[in-house]
Amino acid sequence: MNYRLLRFDCVASTMLVAHNFAMQSESEGLVIVADEQTAGRGRAGHTWFSPPTQSLYLSILLRPRLDPAQLNWLTMIGALAIIDTLQTMITTALTPPRPTIKWFNDVHLNGRKISGVLVESAFMGDAIDYSILGIGLNVNTQFISAPPDVQARATSLANEFRHKFDREIILNHLLAHFAQRYAQLGLPNTNPIHEYAHWLETIGRPVKMTLAKGIIEGIAESIAPDGALIIRDAQNHRHRCVYGEI
Repeated sequence: MNYRLLRFDCVASTMLVAHNFAMQSESEGLVIVADEQTAGRGRAGHTWFSPPTQSLYLSILLRPRLDPAQLNWLTMIGALAIIDTLQTMITTALTPPRPTIKWFNDVHLNGRKISGVLVESAFMGDAIDYSILGIGLNVNTQFISAPPDVQARATSLANEFRHKFDREIILNHLLAHFAQRYAQLGLPNTNPIHEYAHWLETIGRPVKMTLAKGIIEGIAESIAPDGALIIRDAQNHRHRCVYGEI
């Protein structure tokens, strides 16, 4: 992928900037990077804590040749590229922290959220016109001014490794890993399901899934080919959850 980086000191959201370029027929590979977001967001409308000059906030414009049923693969390879990047950091640690993925789009380090992936797409008829893949990665983030719920569940590379990191180096690792995984999506009989499931902390655990129609409780059993989480409840019924929050 031929990346073209546009850098901003402050934007409302890198996703919004990327959408604007996409609607002007900008080609694939544009990366919007900002030092600060004033209205950063995650999945299901959650806000993303985005203090200035501490973390990575970026969005990548993609024009994937995928079936719409395969769109969730983009989120998967985004999360796996973050895992790849964290693995690079972990090899230098005396006590390596363990990265995991929480279904569907959160990456954890030592059980705390360090990164999130958001994919938004536009369609032309039944085909994908473009997708925007957004990533927030807590690099040197300090959470003193964060909301209490963020302080309770989030972490950063600096917090886990006890030293600061060069955000530019992390960005280069992340973009290189993502480009490699994105290229593999075009290969025959290739999909990210198995590797994504390998890193999932959710499989085999009791979960409570909040859906628009109510709450499902049970054991997270497996991942479907499109990324749906399969939950088996106490009555031994299996539920296919495409979109929800654990």
